[in-house]
Amino acid sequence: MTMFEESPEELGGERERAGQRTHLSAAGLRARGWTPAMVRQLLGEPDLLRAHPQFRSAPQTRLYRVDRVEAAERGEGFRAAAAAAVRRSAAARASALRRRRKVLDLRRRVYAAIAAACPDLARERVPQLRAPTGPGNSDASTGPGTHDRQIDRRTPRSGPQEPA
Repeated sequence: MTMFEESPEELGGERERAGQRTHLSAAGLRARGWTPAMVRQLLGEPDLLRAHPQFRSAPQTRLYRVDRVEAAERGEGFRAAAAAAVRRSAAARASALRRRRKVLDLRRRVYAAIAAACPDLARERVPQLRAPTGPGNSDASTGPGTHDRQIDRRTPRSGPQEPA
């Protein structure tokens, strides 16, 4: 029995189909392409509320009958809402990538200006920048030692220090 399957006694007399789930949680709906707004619009109130299976102090788990979910998925409202959600997601992803490229371009131009004004400083302190590799916020997957920023690890000086 999986985390959100309930025994027939716990479901108030409903019989569980052999080896199949009778209810889906919000996480199960998300895995099938549902957004929270789609759940509110098309399914409304949950069919069953149960205590969270791992954290008793967490809000109750909302469960929706599988047959009701499948009926909603066959409807025209679901198809329209799912298509709109896909369009919004693609637009948000493209916008984030545009913003990221704009910031990286600005940073590249600032570093180029520093390198032109102070070649010695640029050679020592300013790392070479890479072009963005694609969507995402991190270039950490490119391997160790290839970060955009370098950490200056100097040994501390002993004795009295002059104010900067």
